[in-house]
This record gives sequence, C-alpha cells and structure tokens, in this order.
Amino acid sequence: EAQAISRGMPYTEVMKMRERIERRHLVSPEGEILVGAAERRVTDAEELSVRDREAYPDDTVEKLRVFGQDFFNRELLTFEPSLNVPTPKDHIISAGDQLIIDVWGASQQRYEVYVTPDGFINISNIGNINISGLSVEEASSLIKRRLSAIYSGLKGPEPNTFANVSLGDIRSIKVSITGEVFLPGTYTLPAFATVFNALYFSGGPNNQGSFRNIKLIRGGEVYKEIDLYDFLAKGEAVSNIRLKNEDIIFIPTYKNRIVFNGEVKRPAIYELRDQETLADLVSISGGFSERAYTQRLKVYRKTPTERKILDVDKSLFSSFLMHNGDSIKVEPILERFENRITIQGAVFREGEYAYHEGMTLTDLLDKADGLREDAFMHRASIYRQMENLRVEVLALDLQKILDGDAEDPLLKREDIVHISSIFELEEELTVQIKGEVGSPGEFSYSHDMTLGELIRKADGLLESASLARVEVARRISKPDAVMPGREIAEVSTFPLDENLKLTDEASSFVLHPFDIVFVRRSPGYVPQRVITIEGEVPFPGKYALKQKNERISDLIARAGGLTDEAYVPGATLIREREYSRIERFERRRVMESLNMQEENDDRTEKQSIGIDLESILRSPHSADDLILLDGDVLRIPQQLETVRIRGGVLYPVTTRYQRNVGVRGYVSSAGGFADNARKNRVFVIYPDGSVDRTRSFLFIRSYPSVEPGAEIVVPEKPERDPLTLQETLAISSSITSLALIIVNLLNQL
Repeated sequence: EAQAISRGMPYTEVMKMRERIERRHLVSPEGEILVGAAERRVTDAEELSVRDREAYPDDTVEKLRVFGQDFFNRELLTFEPSLNVPTPKDHIISAGDQLIIDVWGASQQRYEVYVTPDGFINISNIGNINISGLSVEEASSLIKRRLSAIYSGLKGPEPNTFANVSLGDIRSIKVSITGEVFLPGTYTLPAFATVFNALYFSGGPNNQGSFRNIKLIRGGEVYKEIDLYDFLAKGEAVSNIRLKNEDIIFIPTYKNRIVFNGEVKRPAIYELRDQETLADLVSISGGFSERAYTQRLKVYRKTPTERKILDVDKSLFSSFLMHNGDSIKVEPILERFENRITIQGAVFREGEYAYHEGMTLTDLLDKADGLREDAFMHRASIYRQMENLRVEVLALDLQKILDGDAEDPLLKREDIVHISSIFELEEELTVQIKGEVGSPGEFSYSHDMTLGELIRKADGLLESASLARVEVARRISKPDAVMPGREIAEVSTFPLDENLKLTDEASSFVLHPFDIVFVRRSPGYVPQRVITIEGEVPFPGKYALKQKNERISDLIARAGGLTDEAYVPGATLIREREYSRIERFERRRVMESLNMQEENDDRTEKQSIGIDLESILRSPHSADDLILLDGDVLRIPQQLETVRIRGGVLYPVTTRYQRNVGVRGYVSSAGGFADNARKNRVFVIYPDGSVDRTRSFLFIRSYPSVEPGAEIVVPEKPERDPLTLQETLAISSSITSLALIIVNLLNQL
C-alpha cells in the first residue's frame, strides 16, 4: 500500500486493492475458507495470559474477558474510515490531495488538480496557486478569487457564474502505533482517519495494554490522552479525534485491573484509573443484576505476602478505592422470605401470604377467604421453625379459637398452618363388583348407594350372567369385640328375572362401604369355540365346535376328508398355550445353553403338537385322536420335498430331500460341521411338530432319521472368553502349589 501511494495511486484505489487481496487470501482456489489476520487477532484476544490467571485464581476468571478487548476484534465491526462524506471545511490541505473545482452558470468548466509536494496547484490560464497549510474553506475562497480573473460572472452583487471546490482523491497519512498493541507498526491511512480507525487496524490493546490511558503524540508532545471507556461504557466519542501525518499512538501497560463477576450486568475484568472507587466500577459494569445482594460486597485483595478479604458496606461504595488485582464476586440474594407465612388444607385460598408483626391465626384465615365446609374443626396444626432450624408442631382446637373459648395464637414468620379436611381423616370408602358385568372393578362409595346403582355404574349385567343369584359380601366390623368370631362375612343373595334385571328388593338394597358384589356366570352359557383347518382338504377354513369332545377325525370329516395331494405324515396341530414364569425361565435357560436365540418372549405361544394322522384316520376316537380346543389350527400340507439345515454348520441351507440320505449327508451339503458344533446334541424337528434327538452308545452316535419337510438343528457351543494373563498366572501358581504339596506328602510316607 505504501509503495502504491508513493507512486500516485489514490487511496480509494488502494482500498479496492486491499479488498481484492483479502478475498484472495481468505478463500483458496478450492473454495476453502482460510484464517485471516482479523480472525487471528480474535483468537489471541480470547485467551487470558498466564499472569492474568495467576493474579485471579477464581475459577470463573477463565470465562471472563478484559472489558473492551473484543471491541476491535469483531468481524462485523470494521471501523473502516468512511470516504463517502462531505468535504470537512477544517481539513488542512497538503501534498497529494486532489481538488475538484466545478464552475457552472454562464460559464461551465471542471478542473481536477493535485497538490504538488511544494503545496501548489496549477490551473490553466491562471497559473500556480499556493494552498499548502490552508483549510478547505480557506483554499476555496482563495481559488474563487483567482478564478474571478477569467470568469467575470463570479464577481459583483448579482453573479451569473458560480464555483465550488471539493476534495477528490484523499491523500494518505502515516500513523505509528506502538506499545501494548496486538499489531504494532506504521500504518498508511486516509487523511480522514481517526484514533478508533487506527486502533482497529492494529487490533487494539493487547492483554497487557491499557484502555484508559492511550496517548496521542503529535509533534513530540502528548497531544491527547484517550480513555476508551468513555465510548465503551458511556457512548461518548469525544476522544475519537482526527489524526494527522506522523502522529504516534502509544498504548502503555495497564495499572489497575479488577475482576468483577457474579450478579452484575456485564461480568468482566475492568481497568480502573487511580482514585476510582467501587461505585465507579459498578457504574462502568452497567450496574447490578436484579438478583444481586448489594448490601455488602466481599473484595478479595492481595497483600505483599498473602490474600485477604474486605467487607465493604453499601454506604462505602463511593469512597472505597480499588487496587490492582482486586477480585469481587457479587452473590445472589438468599432464597428465603423475610415476611412469608403459609396456609394449607381446607381453606378456600391456600398458599403464601405476607406476614406482619402481631398477625394471628384468624387474621390468616381471613386472608385465605375462610374455611371450607369440609374443614375438621377440632384440630389444626402450626409447623414452626425453631432457632436451631428444627421444626416443632403446635396442635390447636380450631373450634374453640373461633368460638372465643381459646386464645387466638400469634403467628411467626415462616409458620405453616395446616387445616385438615374431614375426608383426609377418613379411610377411602369403596365398593367392588366382580363377575359378569360390563366394567367390573372398584368404585367410590357414596352415601345410601344401592345395589342397582352400582350395577349401572359397572355398565350393567352381561348376557352371560346367571339368573340364579347375585351375592353381596359384607365385612364384619365389631369394634367392641374382645375375641375373634367364627363368622367372617355377611352374604346376601338376590335372584334375577328372565330379562337379567334385579328384583325390586335387590335393586333397592343399600350397600355399605367395602361391600363386594359377585355376579355369577350362568352354567348354561357357553360362547362359541372356533377352530381352523388348513391345507389339503376340500373345505378349509374356520369351524365352530359342536361338542366339547369333538376330535381331529370329526373335523376332517366336516371338512370333506383329505385331498389326493395331502401329505399325511406332515400333518400338524398348532395350539396356543400360556407358559408359567418357571416354564419361561427354563425355556430361556435351555435355549441359552444351546446358544440359540428365542424367536419371541411372549407369555403365550403357538406350539406345534406332534400327531399321527395315519393312526387317527385308521382308528377314529382312539387315544391318538386328540380332543380339539378353542383356537386350535390343524394343518395338512402337500407332499414336502425339502430339508432345512441350520445352527452350527458352515453354510445353513435348505436342500432337496433325498431318500436314504441321513443327517451326516445333509450336514455335508451345508458345508459340514462348524468348529463350535455340538455333534452329540443334533436333533431333528419333523413336519408334524415332533422332535427326535441324537443318541450315543459308547463311542457310536445314532442320528435320527430324516423325512421330507424335516429341519435338522445343530446346536452350537457357547462362547467362552479367553483367560487373561492374570488368570493364567493364578491357575499356574495354584497347580504348582498343589504339586509341591503332593510331593511333600509322598516324601513323608
């Protein structure tokens, strides 16, 4: 930039060149965003120096920044000097400035001239004019007087020609920034640049730099001392003065830094001038937050040998001087109330109320809009916190207090008054109804509830209800009894009519709390039971059982017998059964021992039952001809032609059935046994649901036969974790010790 300006490039063109260079450096040819100088300044400013951390050992300091340090390091805050402004009348013209002279009216002309290093401008037909050291306003008057020599219309009481002088390209000035600054050096800036512009380009004060005592040196002397807090904390820009060529900005080290943290609006590390007080610090930080405890602050201060704590009352804020290294953490107010009192229970408006000295129980009841109708009048409780924070309970007779027969007690701050309800002191009253009603269960008891009312609450009687009787069981309560009796319940029985309605006597029967009503199921009510037959029969589908003892042969006969394609040995009966907790546990344990995963973990499961359909058809109603149950499914497949192999084989597969091929042959077609296969545990699941296992005698294994549609299962050995080095060493040590003991015993024999 300096070379470009020295060769006559206008400053506006220098700014455009800078933007082009920055864009090229910030974005790589592949489109990757790179880190620029401004981002490096932000990164440097984010971290406190090691010395700062040692000076303020409070953990929260790591999250704090020096107030104002990020002001000059924000991407959205550029502080670029604006060149699109009217020409300042007090701007001092110097070499390198461009003047634009416009003449209009009776004559029109435009001159664009540069100020030479000697301070002259040259206007054709007029010659050189020395304007060095003049302000824009002074130079404009001089130029107009010289122009009037060739433009007579500029003179006189009624001129017809006019002229205006303004700045075109603005010269550059050089400003040096030194001291505790992020990027010290000499900067080339436009002549309109101010102190803030220069600080922005240099990154502002660094971690050790002062924000309160920046010196502007002009002509070898301190021209102005700049306090950035005037702008940062108050918004006053009086210090943002315009720079001149060869100005020097010097940023000294800070003198006093104070950590101000906690319940303040702007927690940060602040720099204070000499003689500034705690009140000044509070003002600079924006004041306390709404939760701050401001009656007294703790100031942590360093002495030459150690640290100490100072308690500063609110009245001393304006006179308490701060020292370098002081740390203040403003604590929140206590989470307690100075005038709270609480009432709970049977009042119209429960909650917290304001307490005042001399407040009584009746005063609090008035604030709560009085007692509810269900209030228990003979007892109330006051829970009071004693001086040692233990809680004592004061029992009161509320009725006597309200009648004036007992003293109205004085309350204290944080008392909790509880007014019991009569319903709280009673056992919850219920009645139950079980059996053939729409919604059996437990219901709240109401006074004089009748049997008919309870049945209506339970959504009435079902069609399956017995006409014989409805029973009401009532508990026996004898509070004055001294010995238990033989009778444990009173049972009342009521009949129903043919329309499933109670008689008048039964309907009006008054229930007592905790009565249990039983509505029996009619012995003659039997809902339909549905079974299913699938596969090779002329009429497959669902059928309703005619009799309780209907069998498999009866179902096949109702379905039209078997088709020619039926595979009788593969017939299967599927029945749903519910497993008990023990059965489910044992089933899971067996599956885990075989290293097999359960397909589901339901409480009920469809289970295949092996049947011999050929024997059933030869001898109907024999022992093999099972009685059907609700939900049974009888499946009669077509001729099966495949065999499935799964489990501990190299390649589980389903293959074609081959006559006279045994288990080993089918395992070979699946790649053979895997290394973890348990060969002596192989079993076969047949199409009818039956299972056969491998048998061993001495060293001879006898595998089960294989039929079409069968499934060969090869269990796997459970995985075992290898022994660790420590376990191996422990076992080896134990074996060695045992061997030594045995040797010693043998030697003693």
